[in-house]
Amino acid sequence: MKVLQVIPSVSAVYGGPSRAIADIERALTARGIEVTTATTNDEGDTRTLPLPCGVPVQTTCATRWYFPRSTVFFSVSVGLGRWLKNNIEAFDIVHAHALFSFAPVVAAFLARRANVPYILRPLGVLAPYGMTRRHPFLKKISFALIERRLIEAASAVHFTSSAEQADAEALGLKCKGVVIPLGIDINGVARSGVLRRKPSDTRNLLFLSRIDPKKNLEGVLRALPLVLAKKLDVTLSIAGSGDPQYIKSLQSLTRDLAIDNHVNWLGYVEGERKSDILATACAFVLPSYSENFGIAVVEALAAGLPCLVSREVAISGEIDKAGAGIVVSTAPREIAAGIENILGNERGITEMSVAARALASSAFSMDAMGARLEGLYRDILSSR
Repeated sequence: MKVLQVIPSVSAVYGGPSRAIADIERALTARGIEVTTATTNDEGDTRTLPLPCGVPVQTTCATRWYFPRSTVFFSVSVGLGRWLKNNIEAFDIVHAHALFSFAPVVAAFLARRANVPYILRPLGVLAPYGMTRRHPFLKKISFALIERRLIEAASAVHFTSSAEQADAEALGLKCKGVVIPLGIDINGVARSGVLRRKPSDTRNLLFLSRIDPKKNLEGVLRALPLVLAKKLDVTLSIAGSGDPQYIKSLQSLTRDLAIDNHVNWLGYVEGERKSDILATACAFVLPSYSENFGIAVVEALAAGLPCLVSREVAISGEIDKAGAGIVVSTAPREIAAGIENILGNERGITEMSVAARALASSAFSMDAMGARLEGLYRDILSSR
């Protein structure tokens, strides 16, 4: 089976979607599926990735094709469009990731025209937050004229959670929705030594994600003084990258709140450093305004960290049901109460930690994701 993955960018600056595409490539290749990924060299703003364009690049799990981004707006790539037009019929299935962007829209349009089955993964953009941020008027027009038709004509729409699917249904979409959660290398987390908790006198909270207003880091920062007022010795470690001006505004907020001595800015982390940071944390926080999945949350669960998440994090229901953390609103006072709830009960931390690892292993493994995706692909092909 030859499967084409199409995504606007695989740059780390875009966080979870870029990480997920690599995991999808790995999971499918492990099942004997031939994977090709077509994307652009977009790295956010006016930056581009220093990679060869217009030639196949072989990775350990896929063949990747990078093409120059022609415009920043809509991430148009003339070269990618031309390549898709000439090559899309060579694939059995097209799996396009994102909406309101050139690469997935053109891939879906060309696949439909060539009678190649295609799957769309919306990346949470159909949620109320996604539809009302960043050019909402243009999104409304585009959705009515382009995306709705492509979604409803797709062989399947890949949602990563039931909550994400519910957001799409609220828009009145008539589509063949399927829920397949993303997966991570659970065994890899265990091998890295993350599960060996390191003792610390200070309660170290961890925020590990792309630093973006959607993630509601302001809410966590405003909650911290309320926790400190309860005589709990808490430190917040912030790992991730984002817009430098936005990060400066957050650092200014920590000074205004007089909590800068309790906040560590770690920047973007990966590899062994990431493993060490997960190992020294006692809980993970991500009270986002919108999160269609939350791959960073799953990593934290696999590391045995109790997770404090907002109700807007799509897998919050699973976390609550499993007893793997605390679910709160996006308000600072409720975030603070959730932090106190976790940190104020040593036995509770231990029980949540065990539940977190069990949930990650049972629901969010890479093997499970690969099997479900392969099953979806084969069902689509057999129905034709």
